[in-house]
Amino acid sequence: MQEPPQIKNPSITLYPFHLRDDSDEGYGEVARNAQSLWENLADNVGTQFNSNELKSLRDKLICYKDKQYYPQGEQENPNNDKLLITDGKTLDLQPITQPNLPKLSGSIYALRIHDTYTADLTFYYKNVTIKVADLNQLNPQGCLLPSAIKPSLGQTLLLYATPAVYDTYRKLADECVTAFVHNQQQASPEFRAEGILFGSPIFEYDSREDDAAKRCHILVWLQDNPQSLQLATATFFNAYLMTLLFSRAKIVFVYREARKKYRKAQQIVGELEKKLPEFGEIEREQDRQVKLQKLKGLLAEVRTKMLACAQQVCYLQEVRNTIDINAENYAEALERIKGLSIEGDNLDFLQRFLDLAENTYQRQIEIDLNYLIASQDLFQQSISTVRGMVEIEQVEFDREKEQRERQRDREQIQLYQQKEEEEKIRDREQIKLYQQNEEKEKKRDRQLENIIFFVGTAIGGGQIFSAAYPLIKETPIQWRLDSSLPLHPFAATILWSLLFGLVFGLLMLGIAVLIRKIFRE
Repeated sequence: MQEPPQIKNPSITLYPFHLRDDSDEGYGEVARNAQSLWENLADNVGTQFNSNELKSLRDKLICYKDKQYYPQGEQENPNNDKLLITDGKTLDLQPITQPNLPKLSGSIYALRIHDTYTADLTFYYKNVTIKVADLNQLNPQGCLLPSAIKPSLGQTLLLYATPAVYDTYRKLADECVTAFVHNQQQASPEFRAEGILFGSPIFEYDSREDDAAKRCHILVWLQDNPQSLQLATATFFNAYLMTLLFSRAKIVFVYREARKKYRKAQQIVGELEKKLPEFGEIEREQDRQVKLQKLKGLLAEVRTKMLACAQQVCYLQEVRNTIDINAENYAEALERIKGLSIEGDNLDFLQRFLDLAENTYQRQIEIDLNYLIASQDLFQQSISTVRGMVEIEQVEFDREKEQRERQRDREQIQLYQQKEEEEKIRDREQIKLYQQNEEKEKKRDRQLENIIFFVGTAIGGGQIFSAAYPLIKETPIQWRLDSSLPLHPFAATILWSLLFGLVFGLLMLGIAVLIRKIFRE
């Protein structure tokens, strides 16, 4: 029966990378979940390994105060602000007891690199040979995998061991990864590349998930040269390796985010392209006011989408710069590691990632930017065209509106003049009618006066005659003419009655005229 594969003195090192700053919140502003890396290391990993030092990690960090996250403490630290543990040194963990296995040792080193929190958390067995299947003891409940650590930029796990019982290095590395992950990873990391570092074979595995917080990147380094361990534990090598892995994580993260931004920008461009036919439809609109309103609405909508697209373009340009900077840092760290390498080393797999970043990633971003910038130019021209159409339509609309207002004013004036003329005619007619009525009243008054006069005269004459008639009986009338004789009483009575009646009639007529005049006034 074939003996199961075994390894000696295995160690697992976690390099998590989590954004401490959030550019969306402003330059140098702390991200909302910046402390989650330390929370997960303390609460999750510390609990799974039952390590008191890890459980109380927050008490050892300068970015915590009274058990609360206090990022200002990083600036107040008199030591190098990159070092986050209070004394600036590595924190050794007390030996951890595990069932059916020797005690496990460990240490943690916490620091900040630019805008990112990171750590070097290592667990290892010393002078111990274990079965590969027991490697899951170095990852209880998957607490060292991205699903538990949740690093925003990603992480790398480095498994170092000396082969004891195995077929080939590659097969042993595959079995180590399978045992370590132990079905705890949603997407299992797959073999990607291999090389030789310090005379020992090293294998790379990656799940290549888009979400950095779920992406599992593992390096399996199997000792085949006595110099390997000595060189691997050197402080400067660990600093170079951490810089290299940090730059790699930053490049992968921003590139994946760039692809998301580009897809979003493509969606916006597609929506803008669907708006182009509306220009022609609006141009055929006959109602100028409706046309102007539609053009303004379309212009506002296109400008809003253009602004959203411009934001994606700006992000892609920032990504291009970020990849440039981190590719330079990666290249520098790689050169330093190559400077430590020994004869027979092969670091092509590390160089290939640099070539991927500098060529494929950057070339893809350039293509994306060229496409989006060309689309921006097209839609910018469309905006300029629509803006020109709006200005022209606005001028024409204002001109027509002014003409309509002038026409309305002229119509109002004409209507006013017409009404004024009608009122004058109506006034003249009223005056004429009034004059006619007055003339009729005068005529009626004259007729009434004549009737009164004749009736009054007849009545008065009758009264005078009836009053004078007895005088005829009393004194006979002498019919011959004799001037010496006195006037007969009957004749005298008639004469004096006519005289007094004439005077009284004239008086009454004057009074009547005066009264009528007074009432008319």
